Amino acid sequence: MIVTFISCFVSLTVALLIVLTKPLHAKFTTDSANGVQKIHKNPTPRIGGLAVISGCVAAGFLMPSGTSGLFWTILLASIPAVIFGVAEDVTKRVGPTARLAATIFAGVIFCIASGYSVDHTEFALLDIVLAWSFVSIAFSAFAIGGTANAFNLIDGVNGLASGSCIIVLSGLALVAWRVGDVEVSMASVVVAAALAGFFFVNFPMGKLFLGDAGAYFAGFVVAALTIALVERNEAVSPMLGLLALCYPVTETVVSIQRRIVRQGSHPGQPDRLHLHSLIYRSRAKRIARFLGVPRMRSALTGLMLMAFPLLSTAIMVEFYDNTAIMAIGCAITVLLYLVVYRKAAILRPIMSFSRIPASSRA
Repeated sequence: MIVTFISCFVSLTVALLIVLTKPLHAKFTTDSANGVQKIHKNPTPRIGGLAVISGCVAAGFLMPSGTSGLFWTILLASIPAVIFGVAEDVTKRVGPTARLAATIFAGVIFCIASGYSVDHTEFALLDIVLAWSFVSIAFSAFAIGGTANAFNLIDGVNGLASGSCIIVLSGLALVAWRVGDVEVSMASVVVAAALAGFFFVNFPMGKLFLGDAGAYFAGFVVAALTIALVERNEAVSPMLGLLALCYPVTETVVSIQRRIVRQGSHPGQPDRLHLHSLIYRSRAKRIARFLGVPRMRSALTGLMLMAFPLLSTAIMVEFYDNTAIMAIGCAITVLLYLVVYRKAAILRPIMSFSRIPASSRA
């Protein structure tokens, strides 16, 4: 409990300090309102990831030696992803390809250093290929990099990315505790606590953003812990990772398909057609207006969409050893996402957003 409290307290303290000292570093650290995908109106610090990382590092020094090995391996392996994320947060000049490559490289470091990588999926043909260690490591590193970028993709409204990570990490902690994996359980709780410290400043009013470094770090940790949990415990189905990360992964796949097929643009090109963007300008707008809290639209959007990770995580915790049910859970989550996306797109026609000038704001 003390380690968890320290993680949250340090993260919250650093987050508050960043906000209070904004005038001193605003020139380098604020995220402007310019950008087709942006929905906030005021320049806001986007280095909240430093608070999360600070909380994790502080807690790491207090964790019992027998339970901190995996935790430190993940933290140290994440350094390339964090460095490139911080560089983008400060300079705004690091492209998505470079950031993805850095995160995949960090994934390779984790797999080699920890000895954990995806080597079985319960799909016979794929398992034959994954039996080769270099294929297993490459597959796992790409999955880790993709997951980190997926969480960065959903980081568009207050609380959504950090809240989703907290939900998934809480689920991983529960599953790890149920199978007796203290190391994974403690690591998951500590990182969730650090994210909670940031969450208190980010939600509901968005005084501080997670930023690329924070989103990549959080996504990296979640993916690494998921792989470790599955590989360390035979009772846990390999489908657990896909179900736990179903929402951000689905958002990523849909976004890539939309940009390539519908828009004919680069997969990394930002747009206003993410589900959270559509909900923000449709359902959340109506609810906020009805409640008389127009400034809470972003927070309301985040709350509504956290239902997706909450659903998939609940299924994961209850049926962590049942591959068939978890596969059904993935299908249900994806289907619900597509239904909600279609309804949101109808309420707020897709093509109208693609024509809105980048300088205009809702």
